[in-house]
Amino acid sequence: MTRLRPQRLHMRTSNLVTHISHPTQHLPHSSRQASGLVNITVARRRYPSPPAPARASQPSRRLRCACRAQLPEQPQASAQPASKNPLEQLRVTTDPRRRSELLQQLDTCWSEWEELYQPTPAEECLAQELGVDRSTVMLAAVQNPGLSSLDAPSQVLPSIRALLSGGLSAQDAWFLASKRHQLLEEPAALSRWLDFLRVYGMKPRDCQNFLLRSQPALLYGTTLYQAGTVVSFLKGLGLNDDLLAARVLCVWPELLARDVEGQLRPVTAFLMSLGLEVAGVARVVVMWPEVLLRSVEGQLAPWVNYLRGLGCSTAQVADVICLCPHLLGFKPEEVFGGVLRALEAAGIGREDVRQMVTSSVAFLIAPSASTGVQAALDCLERHGFAKEQIREMVLSRPELLAVKAHDLERSLRFVYDTVGGDNGTVLACPLLLTKPLGQCLGPRYSFVQKQGLAHKYVGEDGSTFEFYKMLVAEDDQWCASLGLSINEYQGFKLVWDEEYSLKLHQEAANEFQAELKKLGIYEGS
Repeated sequence: MTRLRPQRLHMRTSNLVTHISHPTQHLPHSSRQASGLVNITVARRRYPSPPAPARASQPSRRLRCACRAQLPEQPQASAQPASKNPLEQLRVTTDPRRRSELLQQLDTCWSEWEELYQPTPAEECLAQELGVDRSTVMLAAVQNPGLSSLDAPSQVLPSIRALLSGGLSAQDAWFLASKRHQLLEEPAALSRWLDFLRVYGMKPRDCQNFLLRSQPALLYGTTLYQAGTVVSFLKGLGLNDDLLAARVLCVWPELLARDVEGQLRPVTAFLMSLGLEVAGVARVVVMWPEVLLRSVEGQLAPWVNYLRGLGCSTAQVADVICLCPHLLGFKPEEVFGGVLRALEAAGIGREDVRQMVTSSVAFLIAPSASTGVQAALDCLERHGFAKEQIREMVLSRPELLAVKAHDLERSLRFVYDTVGGDNGTVLACPLLLTKPLGQCLGPRYSFVQKQGLAHKYVGEDGSTFEFYKMLVAEDDQWCASLGLSINEYQGFKLVWDEEYSLKLHQEAANEFQAELKKLGIYEGS
């Protein structure tokens, strides 16, 4: 019997039938009928193996190898496939264009995809610890890519428990987590800052506001020692815990990262050099904490020098800072340039401005000063005052330019209609226009007429009314000069104010009605 060659037993399985049956041709006929060999052959033929692929030629094999070398490395086969749920894709997608495409897919099938939504462990932890509805957590995760990727046991859970132990309610903790999820990335730092804030007297709501406005870089890059020196410095100005927390630190948390000696103390020293006391500096800081973030040489000193160039004294500069410290946040040309240009167009030059500011700076710092000054000048021109007359009035009473245009209109109408005066009356006493009508002129003139005391204000010539004498004093002093009770005048003024307010409402309604009639849409009688 011919022996089988060993190497044939190592042939591919697809050729097994050929290599086993072929040697039997050399066996005797009886041996070729052996059932074992026949069974093997039949069994292999019933389940044929797929044909082996043809061996590629050498050039094509090299080409495929080169292509594989240029392709990026493929992920492991065990990695989870990307979700097809647009909601789940939104919670990890930051590209605006891609997010827009995903939202368009959800326009008509939001509810279907929401039912299939699979929350991450971080979302599950937030819902469980804070008692928030899962759909609410899902919306927060969709709106804030990165929230769902936080690690639940090492980041989310300890951070939430730190917030709750800091006195925040579950609702406040959820609001903070949904708006500033970056704070949850470092639970240890968050816990240390909460302890620090509570030691310095911050209430839970103040802690929440502080964390909402704080940048993660501040919390992770500023030491508590540095923050403590800043708090001690601010308390040295006389700020109590409530003001310091609610009006300063919660508004500008960045202050805690400032250097006391190199940045904060120079600012307070500069303000004191203008004549402000320590209490005055504290009021400025409370009104506008950002002043401590400003540079003395780059911003504060040039601003002060600009006002001095307009003719303001050091005391006036200090008053401006105390009244409107927020103006320090703008370039002086942006604040005062419009006012100066409006005055110059009315024939009031820089030398006139220097004279005006010696009496009052109200026209420079009034809200929307540029627009207000221009509106006041236009109002006076509409009522027939010449430019020279306007210049004469504002040089004597520059504060009238700080009065709103509609208040000027009402005062002028009162002078014309009730007093019976004219522009000459106003030129003789510009004080008539420096305050709103209901504050002084209206009630005092009406009270004098009702009490029959008008003769006390008749001039020496017997024909003029001395308005200045009636308007210049305070209410109590004025009533004492007449020998009347302040309570009696205040009761009269209250009634006068009510009647005048009703009159203004009726005039406004009539004007609105007239406008509707012009448009042809008035349906009343």
